[in-house]
Amino acid sequence: MIRLLYERYLITLIQRYEAMPSHIAIVLSETDLLHQEGINKLTIFVDWCRKLEIKMLSFYIDVLDTEPELEHEMVRKLASVLRDTLDKLPEEIGFTIYNENGEPCEKRNGNDMLISISVGFGGRKEVTKAVVAVLSDVKKGNITPEQISDNIIESHLLIHEEPDLIMRAGGKHLSDFLIWQSAYSELYFTDVNWYDLRKIELLRVIRDFQKRQRRYGK
Repeated sequence: MIRLLYERYLITLIQRYEAMPSHIAIVLSETDLLHQEGINKLTIFVDWCRKLEIKMLSFYIDVLDTEPELEHEMVRKLASVLRDTLDKLPEEIGFTIYNENGEPCEKRNGNDMLISISVGFGGRKEVTKAVVAVLSDVKKGNITPEQISDNIIESHLLIHEEPDLIMRAGGKHLSDFLIWQSAYSELYFTDVNWYDLRKIELLRVIRDFQKRQRRYGK
C-alpha cells in the first residue's frame, strides 16, 4: 500500500515538469534477458514507459564474446525470443531488431512508440560501419572528402535519435552502445537487476533526470 502511494506521489511530481525523456536507452546482458523473468520484464517495462508517454526505447543486448558460430546461434535465439515477445505488443508499437552485423532481422511499423533492439551490435561496430559506408560513397564519387561532416556520418548510423537517458541495470559497467549518439545523454546506474526492476525504480530514474541540468557539452 505504501509503495503504491509513493508511486502515485512520484508520478504526480513527474507530471509537473516538462523535462521528460522522450528516448530512453537500456543496456542489458544476454543473461539478463534469458533469465526466467527477464523477457517478461521487457514487456512490462515497455508498458510502463508507454503510459508515461515515452516515445522511443532502445535496448542493447550485450552478447558475451565467444566463438563466432556460437555467438551467431545465440543472436538468432535472442532475436527469435524477442520477435515472439514484441509481436504480442499492441500494433501501435513499432519495433526493429538488429543482429550482430547491424542488419535488421525483424521489423514492424507503428505510430505510437518505437522500440529498437540491437543484439550484439555495439557502438564501435556501428560507427565503423558508418565510416566504411562514407568511404564507399567517396570512392563512388557521390561525395568528396571535404564534404564529410557529422551529419554525413550520422546519416549512416542505425539509430539517428539521441537518447536523453541511458540506464544500466545491475550496477555493471556501461557498454559502448550508441557511443556516437549518447555524447550528451544522461547516465543512470542502478544496483537493481533488470528482472527485479520495479516501476518505482523507473519513476526514480525519471525524477532524477528531471532534476539534472543538461549542458549538452557546454
